[in-house]
Amino acid sequence: IRHNFIYQKLVQGKIVNVKALADEFGVGERTIQKDLNERLCEIYNIQSLGEGNYQLDRHHHMQISEEDESIAISLMKALQHSAMPEIDTYIDTSLHINSDYSEIFTFTTHLEQIEDIESFKLLIKAIKWKVGVEFTYTKVDGSSKKVLADPYRLANFQNYWYLIAYDPSALVLKNYYLKNISKLKMLYENFTGNEKIEKELKEVCSNMESVWWNNERQSCLLEVSGKAKYYIERDLPDNMKIVEVNDEYLLASYFYHNELEILPYVKSWLPHIRIVNNEELNNTLKYELELFLEK
Repeated sequence: IRHNFIYQKLVQGKIVNVKALADEFGVGERTIQKDLNERLCEIYNIQSLGEGNYQLDRHHHMQISEEDESIAISLMKALQHSAMPEIDTYIDTSLHINSDYSEIFTFTTHLEQIEDIESFKLLIKAIKWKVGVEFTYTKVDGSSKKVLADPYRLANFQNYWYLIAYDPSALVLKNYYLKNISKLKMLYENFTGNEKIEKELKEVCSNMESVWWNNERQSCLLEVSGKAKYYIERDLPDNMKIVEVNDEYLLASYFYHNELEILPYVKSWLPHIRIVNNEELNNTLKYELELFLEK
């Protein structure tokens, strides 16, 4: 929001002053200096006029209409609403727009709502400051354990929020479901990332295909026919690749890290889909279906 405000003043041809901006946002002058010299200068050609004054280079032209700006901010509001509806008012008061189009947009992506805003903010600070955290983590079976970890990312896998953190005791990156985290606190002990962790993080964040990303990636062949063929071929999931297609069916490779990904997917398209080349998965599917019918 601060960067957007500074940019709007610059693009209007105005001169901005570091001290005035610091006073307006209630931050230090070094923070504003960093905004201008490191962050905004990476994107825009900003000139220093001396004595803390800055101006957008006079040769820089970026045409954006008020309507385009309103649409962009309205899209942002509509996307974030499901996760943090509490900040709708804050966005309205911080970013002035002439027309609000957010109610016009409807998204099938509904992010899980962040219930504990304070813990969410605390994790953001810990990640930004590279400070370790301590929390109690409740597992699927109901048991809980105390966790000491170095937080790196807040990730959203298939609409659900997770913390990606490094476990110093196991020397691996792990993910923790945000709603299962309680009694969170910062340790105020800085950690230093290493090249291996950063490389693994880059791979995870670029793919973001599964919450079980640290498991081995597997694949199996699916034969899809009937209505399922039409809809899957029209909107092929990112983790599927068509191998063969004809008028009657299509064959596709399905990539997964855990059987909890592929089995629910196959069940959702029964009876127009079948697992072709994995007997173990077929047996598990058969057992679960028979158990369901018995009940």
